[in-house]
Amino acid sequence: MGIARSISIFTAIACLPAAVLWKALTTAYAPYNKHRSMRRILGDSLYRYIITTSVALRLEAPVGSTLDVYTKWAGKTKIPVVVDELEDGAKLLWIGEKQLDNVILFVHGGGFAVPPRESSLAFWNHVRREMEKKGVQPGIVMLSYTLWPESTFPTPLKQIQHAVQFLLTSGVHPSRVQLAGDSAGGNMIMQLVLHTLHPHPSIDPFTLPSPIKAIHLFSPWVNLQADSPSYDSNDGIDYMPKAALVWQGSRILADVPPSSLHYVDSARAPESWFAGIQGVVDSILITAGECECMRDDILQLGALLQRHHGKVEVVVQPGGFHEDMFLDFDWGTEVGILTPLIVERLVEGFR
Repeated sequence: MGIARSISIFTAIACLPAAVLWKALTTAYAPYNKHRSMRRILGDSLYRYIITTSVALRLEAPVGSTLDVYTKWAGKTKIPVVVDELEDGAKLLWIGEKQLDNVILFVHGGGFAVPPRESSLAFWNHVRREMEKKGVQPGIVMLSYTLWPESTFPTPLKQIQHAVQFLLTSGVHPSRVQLAGDSAGGNMIMQLVLHTLHPHPSIDPFTLPSPIKAIHLFSPWVNLQADSPSYDSNDGIDYMPKAALVWQGSRILADVPPSSLHYVDSARAPESWFAGIQGVVDSILITAGECECMRDDILQLGALLQRHHGKVEVVVQPGGFHEDMFLDFDWGTEVGILTPLIVERLVEGFR
């Protein structure tokens, strides 16, 4: 590491406390923060600074594996570790009791390169408990897929296909399966949907005996080119900056041949690619934050889906950021509007 780079990193670390505090204080009364506690505002500001600085300095720390995060979290939460091994290195990690009556398959985000934060596991554990209070006993399971750069397209698509096929082969009826994914996880769910409608030539076709019950896409990353207007209008507001999405998106797209772009950039896929989607899934929920950089792409995908499916709900959280509901669990603050909405839609899917 050169002297200039070392100085830049040291300076960034030294400036962190003041920069985070200044950002929090100067945005505390912004309209998008009016419903947030100072604890949450400080936490969001910390994430924004760390991500922005890491991208500017091209810092890449070891990230570990999804299994490591899950095992550590399960130990702290006193939840048993239950793992199913799948093909191509994929795994299913159960959040709570493994049961196959009503299954929610969760596909985590992280730019295809980073394992989930513990807050996302805490969120799903909260969802499980809230659903149980409403009389529904869900089996919630997370897909552990191989992360970039070890894995490139179409490996994640193969792995999510293996996961859904495993559930169906295990006896779960499609009407008792709901898929949920945030950010890159939402992208992977859309890859599977489009592969079902338009089989990718290098992967076995995927057929369903009947539509799966629902898919839930939370801040899905569905345009890796990051060139819609909201990337500029919300840059500096959302904790996930445009520069991070441009940088990581370009690295993922470098391994995607032009003939396969529609699978990973589903918001830009041709209108005709969505014909027949009602035969794949019964209902769709899409959520976005009003102030997240990805907002316009998410809304574009929602509009595409609504033109071809009669049961598509698009919810924009006022003042919301990327994957906003997880941030409440990061910083231990009161849950926002998305969490109870998601719980209710998942419960409805199993009734």
